[in-house]
Amino acid sequence: MKRIFSTLLTGSFVLAAIRALSSPPLLAHHGRGATYAKTDLSLKGTVKEVLWRNPHIAIFLDVKDDNGKVTTWAIEHSNISQLARLGYSRTTLRAGMEVTAVVNPGAKGEPIGLCQKIILADGKEIFLRDSLPEELQRGPRGVGKID
Repeated sequence: MKRIFSTLLTGSFVLAAIRALSSPPLLAHHGRGATYAKTDLSLKGTVKEVLWRNPHIAIFLDVKDDNGKVTTWAIEHSNISQLARLGYSRTTLRAGMEVTAVVNPGAKGEPIGLCQKIILADGKEIFLRDSLPEELQRGPRGVGKID
């Protein structure tokens, strides 16, 4: 009986080890190729919320169409540590600010985008994707092209 229990326990341990060793590829960073279009789209609106968290910050922008209907766009950018190294913080962009976001929009027409830059009401450009180091640039201009 002890031998059967020992064999089952060893087998369970081996199976758990194999599972653990084969899991990291499942947790690897995602690609963006199928998510975003290769074109730029300018969105003028009001910042609804900024989530300053990893793996990417998220900017929610309320955009009115010609009929006054508001659509909330979910815009992703880089990670907080990279943006902090570029001088940005959780207070750089705040709810209520009127901005223009230049994004690579969702490839399937959904209201999502990959941020290329944010233009503040005074014309100042922030969160410029081209200011990221080459290995972190994404989109049509970056090394990680979304072909």
